[in-house]
Amino acid sequence: MAVRQPPVLALCRRIRWAAVSLIAAMSGATAADAQPALPVPAIDHGYWIISAREADGNLGRSQLARFRVWRFDAGGRGRLTTIDEFYGSLIPGAPVCFMAHGSFVDWESVRDDSRMTNHWLRSPAPQAPLHVVFFHWPSDDTPMLLLPVDVTILGRRASRYGFYVAEMISMIPDDHPISLIGHSHGARLVVSTLHVLGGGRVDDVAFAGGPYHRHRVRAVLAAAAFDHDWLNPGELYDRAVQRPEAILNLVNRRDRALGFYPLHRPLTLAAAARSGFTRGDRQSIGPQSQKLVDYDVTERVGTGHVWPTYYTNAGIAQSIAPYVLFHDQPALAATRAPSEVLANHPVRRMESHRASKWELTPVGDSR
Repeated sequence: MAVRQPPVLALCRRIRWAAVSLIAAMSGATAADAQPALPVPAIDHGYWIISAREADGNLGRSQLARFRVWRFDAGGRGRLTTIDEFYGSLIPGAPVCFMAHGSFVDWESVRDDSRMTNHWLRSPAPQAPLHVVFFHWPSDDTPMLLLPVDVTILGRRASRYGFYVAEMISMIPDDHPISLIGHSHGARLVVSTLHVLGGGRVDDVAFAGGPYHRHRVRAVLAAAAFDHDWLNPGELYDRAVQRPEAILNLVNRRDRALGFYPLHRPLTLAAAARSGFTRGDRQSIGPQSQKLVDYDVTERVGTGHVWPTYYTNAGIAQSIAPYVLFHDQPALAATRAPSEVLANHPVRRMESHRASKWELTPVGDSR
């Protein structure tokens, strides 16, 4: 079901930037010139909210026409627009970051949190080009009669809506690196998206044409509310590790809400955010497990679970920056934080399960 960018829109976009490049080449400008031959496109510090609340749930056909799209400036002033305007606004080569919220999040919370999150994501490099998209899915309309039942319903729903994010990614031109950030059940939505891009199925529906290999992809999981073994062979999202260059899992061993996670259904294992990916998980996944980075944020987040406990922490923003901004750095022999790792390389956890003892070593290109 993979769909591509509308041909006319894609052609106009390429012609526009080809013309800019041609004029620059003909101008004869050099680095020594006092003034550049052409103005550099201004960095847009705004962001987008794309809502899939009106999607009909049919994974067998495109739902983009049902999405509602808002464009916001950096100050949080927004207007309703179209999905075509979003695709037409993309600066060639600039990373595109999709953020998925967790469960029990209403429109007002999405609107308020998105402005703060946009500023937080850009704070490590304010002048770096970055397109930020907040994906809003219906996570606040369950009966709320029995919490474990609601949690199960919403977890499965998040998995289905990951298919829609994969569809949006498939329409973005190939030169844009893609980052995915998910919080709580939004992390499950993200691994579902990765699973689909890797050739997996959601509710027995797969992308037409098989595994998807066009973009560079990285992911960040915060307060991840899914079983830690669900990326293992034969499990629910066993294709999720096939496509991305790296997946950063923010581990919080004192997350109070996820302490109750195993109670929502029988035989449930600990959530990935509480336990990290275990030695057994890594052995089961094999060489691809080198892409999985467990980074302990327990001392920074404490018992908190809600998203503001993350986006109010400047240190976490710095740590995830290589996964969002694609600012690659020379490989280091040993480091203590993922922000110091060449992020398009898989990394290996060397020892210890404590917050300050992560040692990560680049071990070769995953692509």
